[in-house]
Amino acid sequence: MIRIKTQLRKMIDKGSRQKQYFLRGHNSWFALIFSLLNFTLIFYNLLFVNLFFIPEILKSYSIFFIIFGSLYFPLAAIIGWLDFKKGTFKAEQELSLEISPIWQEVFKKLTNLEEANRVILSELQRKQDE
Repeated sequence: MIRIKTQLRKMIDKGSRQKQYFLRGHNSWFALIFSLLNFTLIFYNLLFVNLFFIPEILKSYSIFFIIFGSLYFPLAAIIGWLDFKKGTFKAEQELSLEISPIWQEVFKKLTNLEEANRVILSELQRKQDE
């Protein structure tokens, strides 16, 4: 009976790992790729195919995708960098720290550890001066 439970536990653990690997791959990469392809197809069809005037160079979706990608990716990276460095990212992180009890506990313990470290260092310095 114990052996069956152990084997069942191993199967569940292996299945959980495979699920996490799948979600990581899907959420991080495939969802990004497919959403970008979907976005560019919709953008291309709504903006260029359904309009009367289509520039000759943009009649091919692949050419449009290359031009769009060469403009969109650097622009998105710049906007992301600006948000990360000078935008709302810092305020969002501070707010999440205020809300999350887990992070509150972590920072409380880090603060206690830092104070204990200061006491130990000052004690060592005092003994060294003697």
